[in-house]
Amino acid sequence: MVQAVAGQPWTLYLNFYNQTGGALVDPSAVQLDITYGQQVGFVADVAGPYTYQGANRPVSGQVWRIGVGQYACTWNVPPTAVQGVYVANWACQYGANTFLGVEDFAVTGGFTPPVPARDTGFWTGGLVYSGIDIEFGQVDSSGISWLWQKLEGWDGPDVQGAGIIPRAGEHGGWASPQYYAARTLTWTVTASAPTQALRDQARALLQQAVPISGLAQLRYDEPVPKYAWVRRSGKLTEAYPTLTDVTFTVGLVAPDPRKYGTVQRSLVIGVVPATAGGSMVTPFSVPFTVKASPPPGVSVANNAGGFGSPPVVVITGPVTGPTLTNLTTRQTVSWPTLTLNTGDSFVVDFLNRQAFINAGTVSTTPGVPSTGGTFWPADINSAWWHLSSGSNQVQYGGGTGTGSTATIYWRDAWV
Repeated sequence: MVQAVAGQPWTLYLNFYNQTGGALVDPSAVQLDITYGQQVGFVADVAGPYTYQGANRPVSGQVWRIGVGQYACTWNVPPTAVQGVYVANWACQYGANTFLGVEDFAVTGGFTPPVPARDTGFWTGGLVYSGIDIEFGQVDSSGISWLWQKLEGWDGPDVQGAGIIPRAGEHGGWASPQYYAARTLTWTVTASAPTQALRDQARALLQQAVPISGLAQLRYDEPVPKYAWVRRSGKLTEAYPTLTDVTFTVGLVAPDPRKYGTVQRSLVIGVVPATAGGSMVTPFSVPFTVKASPPPGVSVANNAGGFGSPPVVVITGPVTGPTLTNLTTRQTVSWPTLTLNTGDSFVVDFLNRQAFINAGTVSTTPGVPSTGGTFWPADINSAWWHLSSGSNQVQYGGGTGTGSTATIYWRDAWV
């Protein structure tokens, strides 16, 4: 595409057609206004107005007639012109009506304006996916202001299933187990750009950052910042309040309804031998009590959120028959036939209820599975557990192995 260049003349053309017959006709008056970024009426003229005064050849500062219904005007682009997208606004009088035609064109080689101070709104947050990071409540390096306007569905997810089994021959029903459904969200944001070209760049960027198959991290900066893993659900619609602004309404779904804290927590536990050692009983009593210390292989993990958080645990060998127990909820997951040698690792994902030996890529974030490695199923009698709200006593057990550890990774969780 040929573009105008600062410091050089640029000719703009107009063809005016009769709406009824579609033939070229001459209007009774022609005027050209040149603006920057938006149409005439929204911003002041950069150049013009230039009018048709009867010329049939190029005349500086005037519109001239080429032929029936065909007109042109040359604008001498100043060397100091700001580079970006300009608008040619043609106004034609025909009969009792005035018709406006607009055309965008770019000017290169001119002055690059500094990033302006723009309205960034009140709320902040971020959307991260596949190397794209859009931060809201900020102006990015291109001068695009990203405004977070509204997020519906962040307050609480729906439940799935009726949760009630009707009673036979009696009023009411039996309360069966009930669970949260995937979280559905409607998100409204605006990109306010210096030019139409940058507005379209913002449109493409947000479209790429909201996946239809993968999961993006949507962060909302409440007093305690939280995030959820989301993908597109339904349409992503756009509205244009001005030529350089675009407002997006995005339907989202979070398969995992939890909201996670942005701070990752971790805890390292050494293995407790499967066969415990001896004990000693004192043959006397003392007039005081001793606070019990955690048993070997046990430590405390604290979930400061209000809902159960599924951890990721990375076990290192050597160990045989490892077990992971939440003593607070009295639930255990075990792998009695598994043997890890020195140098082996075992990644246990409590959200997806999967475990892999020597994964190629280890993820310690809930919702982001590790890749590669050999899948090893848990014992059929295992009970997968979460870290309840508050303190949890977690125990790592297994056959003796010098140096074997279990590192627990988790984040505070809410619904």
